[in-house]
Amino acid sequence: MRPRLGWCWFAPGYRRYRVFARWSWPNARALARILSLGLPIGLTFLIDVTGFTFMALFIARLGALYSAAHQIAANLAALCFMLPLALGNAASVVVGQSLGARRHARARDAGLVGLALGLACAAVVGAGLYLCADAIAGLYTGEAEPRRVAAGLIAFVAVYHLFDAAQAVVVNVLRGYKRAVVPMLIYGVALWAWAWAEAMRSPDPHRSRLARPLHPMGAPGFWLAAIASLALASSLVTAYFLRVSRAAESN
Repeated sequence: MRPRLGWCWFAPGYRRYRVFARWSWPNARALARILSLGLPIGLTFLIDVTGFTFMALFIARLGALYSAAHQIAANLAALCFMLPLALGNAASVVVGQSLGARRHARARDAGLVGLALGLACAAVVGAGLYLCADAIAGLYTGEAEPRRVAAGLIAFVAVYHLFDAAQAVVVNVLRGYKRAVVPMLIYGVALWAWAWAEAMRSPDPHRSRLARPLHPMGAPGFWLAAIASLALASSLVTAYFLRVSRAAESN
């Protein structure tokens, strides 16, 4: 960094720009506004990622077979997530531009169109996952047993992806409205609450067999819990977006 500063100071080609003629200290108010939006967004990412990671840790205690099958399903879910994430980012840009131009109706429409596109794409992808679950699992492994278990979990991924797509689009649209605190709280309750509940039920190898909490549904039970928590999160953030966009449009 110092050699670059010295170059700007001493190089003849840079002297005419007078780089150091005026010095501006960081704008505390501007930084505070950025942090007020950036920190909740970062915490939302933390909650989302750790909530998904917790499931892998809990399923790992069920054995290598279920852990391997879950990794296949989780990798597929993360791959499918890229499409609604891209749609959400695009919708967020349009929403932000519309709000900057004080076109609140256009911002709301952009959010709704983004959500509709995300759900439509998720329905097509989910149908493909459900109908081709066994073939897709075969692309990951040639062993019969892991393939069978993974195919069963991929069917859950098909439903999971629908709610995942909805929340991915809406939470990005809300960032276009500069609303990040409420979504963070919603994620914390919806995604971390189920992880904590499952942690309390997760089998402990140091406890006696009779005292261990049981998972009668095994790995599919964890995916069902994840689907339920994500359905709650996506429903709440969508309701919040409709409320925020309606209020902005009426002002």
